[in-house]
Amino acid sequence: MAGTVNQELGLLFQGPNYVIVKKGGKAGEKVEKHNHPEANVIFTVVKGKVQVFLNETEEHVLVPGQVLEFNGDNYIQATLVEDSEFVVNLIHKLESNTKGQMIQATVLFI
Repeated sequence: MAGTVNQELGLLFQGPNYVIVKKGGKAGEKVEKHNHPEANVIFTVVKGKVQVFLNETEEHVLVPGQVLEFNGDNYIQATLVEDSEFVVNLIHKLESNTKGQMIQATVLFI
């Protein structure tokens, strides 16, 4: 097959420069403060409502169809306002080597 469909919670797909994870939970559950310094992050709510804080001060309340993009150096924490599901895309950052060429950061995401 040329394409793969996955809809379960957990690791959806992983490639050499990305990881895609689907998470979900009940209203009131939290995602504790953390960051992904090796990646750029795309956070997409697909069900429910999620309150997200970046660096403890910047608030975003996201509903299905809304997408939040941020540099993984920033810290994220979240609270599920309603029973929710969301997809997190971690896109590995490119790093420059000493010759100014771009190289792929090799970091395992889980």
